[in-house]
Amino acid sequence: MTIRTHTGAVEKQWAVLYCATVGLAAGFVGSLVKLVSNMIGASIMALDPLKLLRVYATIKEGSAALVPNNGISLLDTFFMHLVVGSIFGAVFMIIMSKRSSFPELTAFLLAGVAYGLAIWIVTFYLLLSWIQPLVNGSAYILNETPWWVAAGSHALYGFTVALVSFPFRNDVDRI
Repeated sequence: MTIRTHTGAVEKQWAVLYCATVGLAAGFVGSLVKLVSNMIGASIMALDPLKLLRVYATIKEGSAALVPNNGISLLDTFFMHLVVGSIFGAVFMIIMSKRSSFPELTAFLLAGVAYGLAIWIVTFYLLLSWIQPLVNGSAYILNETPWWVAAGSHALYGFTVALVSFPFRNDVDRI
C-alpha cells in the first residue's frame, strides 16, 4: 500500500504532537508580545513597566508583590506567564486542527482574538476572581488590572498566536 503525501505533510500519528508544538511556539511568542506591549504601554503612560508582572506575582506572593523594590524576583512570574501562554497556544492549535477546514487568514486571526478574549474571561472572572481571594485574601489581578488593558492584551495574545501558527495550518491532514 502506498501512502501519498504532499511535501511538508506530517504523518497522521504525529499530527497532534505537531500541532501542539506549533501552538507551544506560537503561545510563547504571543506571551512575549503581550508582556512587552504591556511594558511599553505602561512606560508611555508613565507607570512602572513591571507593574503587570508585579500584579501577576500576587498569585504567589500576595500584596507584597505590588511593592516596588521589595526584593521579590519577577523572573519566576515571567517564566510562569510564558509557560501558561505556551500551553494555551498549544490548546488553540489543537482546537483549530480539529476543524474540518482551516479558515482563511482573516477568520483565523478573528478566531485567535476570540480565543484570547475567552482566556481572559475564564481566567479572570471564572477562576482568579474566587481562587485568589481564597489564597491571598484579595483578587489582586482583577482589582489592579483595568479591564480594557486585560481584554486588549489577551486579544493581542490571541491575534499573535493565530498569526504565528497560521502558516503551519496546512501541514497536517485533519486530525
